[in-house]
Amino acid sequence: MSLFANRASRRVKKIWWFSLALLLGTCATTAIVAWVEVARNTDLADPTIGITARDKDESQAVDSPIWFTDVTAALGVVMRHGPGPRRRLLPEDTGSGLAWADYDRDGDWDLYVVNFPSTSDGADDPQSSNRLYRNDQGRFTDVTAAAGVGDPSGFGMGASFADYDGDGDVDLYVTNVGPNRLFRNRGDGTFEEVAAAAGVDDLTWSTGAAWGDYDRDGDLDLYVSNYVRFDAGDLQTTLAETSQFGQYAVPFTLNPNSFDPAPNRLYRNRGDGTFEEVAEACGIDNPTGRSFGATFCDLDGDGWLDLYVVNDVSENKLYRNTLGDPAAEQFVGKKPPFVVALSQDFGQRRDGTISTFVDLSAVTGTADPRGSMGLSVGEIGNLGGGPDGLPDLFITHWIAEENAFYQSKIMPDGFLEYRDKTRQFRLGEISIDNVGWGCALADLDLDGRADIIVANGSTLERTNDVTQLTPQPLFLFWNDGHAFRNVASTAGDAFRRLYNARGLAVADFDGDGDPDLAFSVNRGAPVLLRNDTSLGYHALRIRLRGRPAACFGARVEVMVAGRAQYQWWAADVTYLGVHAPELIFGLGAHAAADSVRVRWADGTESARSQVPAGVTEIEADDAG
Repeated sequence: MSLFANRASRRVKKIWWFSLALLLGTCATTAIVAWVEVARNTDLADPTIGITARDKDESQAVDSPIWFTDVTAALGVVMRHGPGPRRRLLPEDTGSGLAWADYDRDGDWDLYVVNFPSTSDGADDPQSSNRLYRNDQGRFTDVTAAAGVGDPSGFGMGASFADYDGDGDVDLYVTNVGPNRLFRNRGDGTFEEVAAAAGVDDLTWSTGAAWGDYDRDGDLDLYVSNYVRFDAGDLQTTLAETSQFGQYAVPFTLNPNSFDPAPNRLYRNRGDGTFEEVAEACGIDNPTGRSFGATFCDLDGDGWLDLYVVNDVSENKLYRNTLGDPAAEQFVGKKPPFVVALSQDFGQRRDGTISTFVDLSAVTGTADPRGSMGLSVGEIGNLGGGPDGLPDLFITHWIAEENAFYQSKIMPDGFLEYRDKTRQFRLGEISIDNVGWGCALADLDLDGRADIIVANGSTLERTNDVTQLTPQPLFLFWNDGHAFRNVASTAGDAFRRLYNARGLAVADFDGDGDPDLAFSVNRGAPVLLRNDTSLGYHALRIRLRGRPAACFGARVEVMVAGRAQYQWWAADVTYLGVHAPELIFGLGAHAAADSVRVRWADGTESARSQVPAGVTEIEADDAG
């Protein structure tokens, strides 16, 4: 028995030593793998190490020099969004946006705020219509009635300004649930509604609008994003609806999946004040997407405007413009047999012919299937190895989906793709509990690096009162040169409040050189925030003049102390609105930019050297 016991004891010891060695080896391997993953600094690194998860605790957010003051009431912007009680209808919870422009050409930025003024009984309510506020040297005057842009019978979603007829005055396009409006600027402070005559009065539920001369014929074309074919029966109130369990039930009228998607529109400008609808013919009608917005921008650097579309609960779309490629130009509108040879680079229409645009969403990594709302376009190359001169994409999403940041990258074979840098840039986990809408890339402290602002507001109802949506805080992501940090809690009292925010747009409305903010509040008053950051840094404000078709989508490069900054004119489109058409570049402590180069949307270029801080106007015909 003693010999057997000794042998058994030795066997047990061997098993224990083997198990211990295996355990230690496993731990060592795990530690090495974890170290390698963190050292690689990729999106697969531990999300709890140094990124947004810890920033959910506002007490740990870093301080920044950025400060804003709420000046809404002091500047005379007084209105309320949404008449009557909330009826639990998707269009009501979705809107609305706002837009900046100098409609009267006096040198400062005027504000247009969209509303849904139709009351529940169908009667027009002029007091709750859309509003146009004229900027009178820093204070705003309501000139809606005099200008004729209230649209009291419309159900407003978004707005955009553009000089579509090329007469020197910006016109106004308003998207509705129902007929859209095109207000032509008469040049005397008044507007004429001409949507039906121009052929752009789409009856669908329209949301965002994007302008650009996609075919380079010298006229400004219009792309309109449509959401769903909204049909909620007689649209009677559903506020009292409850489930058999005694809790409130969410009606189908709040679920976008209850409705079929609506195709988008591309209106080609004929140059005579009218438009021709050509979206399907060009391959960009996006019939399976529930679209909230789009931008015309040269995404691949070939000099031609491409199109990016953000969709809700359906894949986003990146459409490459093939008109600038000599290999494709000769085939556009023609049929096979050459389609097979070109299938890797160019798309086909439904009739088999080559499209003007080709869908490259999947192969570029931007076919985002989440609930996308807001879209911003800019260059954040200083966070990822230096700028490449191509636009990056920031997209806001619905709750539990995280916002997204796609950084452009040119591969060795010249192919364009995007890398999702959301978590690496600390923009991920912090947005999980929020619903993001309007957004902007703007250098708020003028240090030469773009920061990010996001308007949040949940579409979830308060469980104790279904007549109210759940408000949420704004995000203000300060770019410290290494990552983005949410510094909203230290940026002023307005950032400590909760809002049902929707549209957000940037403009230097007080003319002091730094970006100010305005955002709309669903069933609330719009908010104007004045930028009071006081670092003493300089700003270069670029205003492009001349032919609108050359300006929209133009790339502006500013060199400061040997470092390049890039912005694209009118391409940073936000949600249901537009920012002021002025590009603000932070110069830091430098009093001038080394150089400014403009690559116009028609392919021409302009260049200037030693450009001092302040406002600089560059004409579209000033090529050199």
